[in-house]
Amino acid sequence: MFVKPAKGLQVPDPALRDFLPKEGRKVIPSEYWTRRLLDGDVKETDPPAEPPAEAAGPQGEAGSVSPSAPRAAAARPKE
Repeated sequence: MFVKPAKGLQVPDPALRDFLPKEGRKVIPSEYWTRRLLDGDVKETDPPAEPPAEAAGPQGEAGSVSPSAPRAAAARPKE
């Protein structure tokens, strides 16, 4: 479940031993989080949409090798 703290509240997260960030966090449903929901301390929401992974363009990333680039032959010791 994804929860956000109600406006103006700092809600402790016992699993991570910190406060729930204002943008929210995915938590494991439990009696604790059910109570926070019923008390109005948190609101259950949908998680934010993840940005699409950027595909490497024709230039690729610095230091990367194009899949179509010729490969150097591995040097083998002569027997």
